[in-house]
Amino acid sequence: MSATFEQNAEFLALAAREARDETRRLLSRLEIVIAGLSAKDPAAGLELRRSTVEFLAAAGDGQARRGETYLSVVGRPPSERASEIEPMIVEMLEGEPGGMHVDAIFELLIEMGFEITKGNLSVKLHRMLKAGRLVSTARGFYALSTMERARRQAV
Repeated sequence: MSATFEQNAEFLALAAREARDETRRLLSRLEIVIAGLSAKDPAAGLELRRSTVEFLAAAGDGQARRGETYLSVVGRPPSERASEIEPMIVEMLEGEPGGMHVDAIFELLIEMGFEITKGNLSVKLHRMLKAGRLVSTARGFYALSTMERARRQAV
């Protein structure tokens, strides 16, 4: 049985979307690595970012050539990075099925170069809890909700 032209086109479109989504997930994880490195050694973080952009451009990524990459963490002022805290928290908690204590989350965010107070972090975690993105597993411990895990796996 042979596939029709429309079925092949749909399959190719789906495969392209899947590849694009996986690329975005990998690049967001690479942003975390670059952010952590640049917090410890800004020059090394910038060099890793430049190398990555050069690699993407050589691989034929048109966005990298135009400078519109997703790798935008290094070299940006902390005030512009404030909106990235929630996605960063979700990334951290994704690999921790038992959750993490607020102190551990706070320390990791500070190590990555985010400027946030412990009080502001507690408020942000509480809002994420109310929105259904997180669950509280014990006093001061937070984990991704099953809804958030399912949403992230579906993407």
